[in-house]
Amino acid sequence: MSQSKQHLNHLILGKLLKEFRPKISRQLSKTIGITLFFLLFGVALFITGLPQGSVSLIIGLGCLIVSGVLAYGIIDILKDRLFVYEKGLVYQSSDKTRVINFSDIVALWQYSAKYYLYFVIPTARTNYEYTIETKDGKRTIMDEMIANEELGKYLNYELFKHLMPSLKFNYALGQEIVFGEITISKQGIKVQNDTLPWSDIKNIDISAGKLYIRKKNSGWLDKNWYVTKVSTIYNLYIFIEMTNTILNSAIP
Repeated sequence: MSQSKQHLNHLILGKLLKEFRPKISRQLSKTIGITLFFLLFGVALFITGLPQGSVSLIIGLGCLIVSGVLAYGIIDILKDRLFVYEKGLVYQSSDKTRVINFSDIVALWQYSAKYYLYFVIPTARTNYEYTIETKDGKRTIMDEMIANEELGKYLNYELFKHLMPSLKFNYALGQEIVFGEITISKQGIKVQNDTLPWSDIKNIDISAGKLYIRKKNSGWLDKNWYVTKVSTIYNLYIFIEMTNTILNSAIP
């Protein structure tokens, strides 16, 4: 029975919706390239040193051993699997299996990077990375080898479903809602000890992997009240949804 068929259903998490397998990513391609280099270099030195039993033979053997270790690591990585169920995830790597219920997720960091040819021409490749933190404080990282845009849609949908109602309720009660280094409350948006009232915020924008909080009645040089990488903000799309709703409302 294949690994996929063994996971058609899960006693706690329900029906299997999607299976994600490792793909040839930039990181994996680099590892494969290094492996092939050691393999070919080792073979060449081994053949050169074999007739005379020279130092080339010893170095060649060393390169072949290194290439073998790297190849074993690549095979190990390609065995990783991520299973998405109705109620959660099962992430299998070479050394552990992690079961994550969607209702236990409290924070999601997400990062994506689009690659350009010669820094100008956009390519079709975009790498994604997701970090999940659960109620027990444990973090699980799904890097570019197994993460993609589709996985992000699953995670954000479930995050909205499980977290948004309670966060909205807590905000309505006057509590602070934390999104990493940014906190929102009835008073406005707070970063460290500085707070920008809602009435002074012009808009909140995301561009080129950064989040911009812009204030009203400011000049060109000081229009950005705060700028940070989106990867530093957890539950990013909940933050965007809540702040947009507040800014579009007559009363924060």
